[in-house]
Amino acid sequence: MIDIKEFNEFTWDMVRALPKINYHIEQGNEVKVICKKNLKKLYEQFTPHVEVSDKFNPVNDDSTYNHQRPGFTKSEWSPPNLRKKWKDYITFDKPTIVVQNKYTIEWSRKPFNYFDINFLDIFFETFKYDYQIIYIRPNKGLKDYYTDDNDILEFKDYELINEKHPEIYTIEDMLKENPDLDYNSCQFALHSTSTKHISPSGGNACLSAYFGGDLLIFDTYCITGPLRGIWKTDSWLKDLGGSKIYGFSEYNNLINKAKELWK
Repeated sequence: MIDIKEFNEFTWDMVRALPKINYHIEQGNEVKVICKKNLKKLYEQFTPHVEVSDKFNPVNDDSTYNHQRPGFTKSEWSPPNLRKKWKDYITFDKPTIVVQNKYTIEWSRKPFNYFDINFLDIFFETFKYDYQIIYIRPNKGLKDYYTDDNDILEFKDYELINEKHPEIYTIEDMLKENPDLDYNSCQFALHSTSTKHISPSGGNACLSAYFGGDLLIFDTYCITGPLRGIWKTDSWLKDLGGSKIYGFSEYNNLINKAKELWK
């Protein structure tokens, strides 16, 4: 049996652990996974042999953040086809756009990489008549949602949706309608409905990259230096699921590209 351990941030579950697990399954190998808390159901989609650990490693492999593929992707690495696995679990009457978001402490400071209320208001108003917009952002206390050391903060996005854009379908709606599913399964099912995705940088973007089509990523700040290559246009994230990756550091540029591609 092949043992695979993953104790870094959620980004590495998506870009390192899942492709390695899938590679060994494709080779006919039995796999055991040792993972962080609240990710047991994620890995049980691939193997029944899953153990949970309290271990967390905050030190990441910086090569992952480059524009080109890091060394660990060069062998024993085959991303699973999540779109095929979850396709048609949920359907909508209109084509969909999936909006990922987060609002957390970053590098022990305030949030930097997220879609603010004004952006969301403009984006929803621009696209909601032609598309079913799906909105994904975790709130505190969600069952089966993995949180690292970046605390989730209070945000007014769901109030915006309830008051001005009730047409938006949210992951909270999905969870209420499908209590048998965990948070990540809901994300996979929702992303599988679309070829149009936007996300701030981070694990959200890595998950979105599995589902093909267009992925527009917003990234503005890195305490360790310039913007990271992984979040830039045509980065190696395209190899997770064949997505066309577009990177932006300003809201206006991102929404203008979305209009160019999707209007």
